[in-house]
Amino acid sequence: MTVELALLGIGVGTLSGFFGIGGGTVSVPILLYLGFGIKEAIGISVMQMVAGSLMAAWIHHKKQTYVASEIKYFGYGGVFGAIAGGFLVKILDAAVLEWFFLGIVAFTLGRLAFSSPVPTRPEVVNRPLYSAIGAGIGVFSGMLGVGGSILLTPILVSFMGFPLKKSSAVGLFFVMFTSVSAFLTLLWLGVVNIQAGLIMAFSSLLGIILGIWLLNRVKVTHYKQILVVFYIIIFAITAYKLIAG
Repeated sequence: MTVELALLGIGVGTLSGFFGIGGGTVSVPILLYLGFGIKEAIGISVMQMVAGSLMAAWIHHKKQTYVASEIKYFGYGGVFGAIAGGFLVKILDAAVLEWFFLGIVAFTLGRLAFSSPVPTRPEVVNRPLYSAIGAGIGVFSGMLGVGGSILLTPILVSFMGFPLKKSSAVGLFFVMFTSVSAFLTLLWLGVVNIQAGLIMAFSSLLGIILGIWLLNRVKVTHYKQILVVFYIIIFAITAYKLIAG
């Protein structure tokens, strides 16, 4: 299982850096296939996201992809939302969590498919709104073991006037806040497999570096097409798992 988790960590890290996601959209379904329960898979996923998002934030800071002093307000709201979501993991039935996860992927796919990769409106700068959006998304982040960027990215592109690639980078920055908050909450609740999480976390760092390198080299129009295909695949995998039982 160690080799499988390490390879999964590298793969998830690459996708995380490239798509600006925390990695839960990929790792949770695959961890389910590897035999982990949904709650254990969420805990492992969140632990990996902590390491990956910290590495990504450092790289994007060096590249000056965004101004952290503005977008940090998404993260502040996300911290409180993720704590609430972490408690919901303990309360809700596993089947409810799985169907929630599928619904989130479907929403994101729909928004991305019909959005423009080039901004059609001025970029909205509103710190209180950033915090409110972050709090709402943070609930789903802590509850489903996803970083939150799966929701944040289409919101930034469709409603806030952010360029697609910048939205992906901001989404991964947001993951840094929600994943740490969710991880500490889930650890306290006793639903984290520390050994498996560490394997995935450290192996994902290499993937993060590779993913961001690829992001900076692909055209934005091609990037959107790849992103939509990616979410279609995740949706199909998750739906099959739920239907097949």
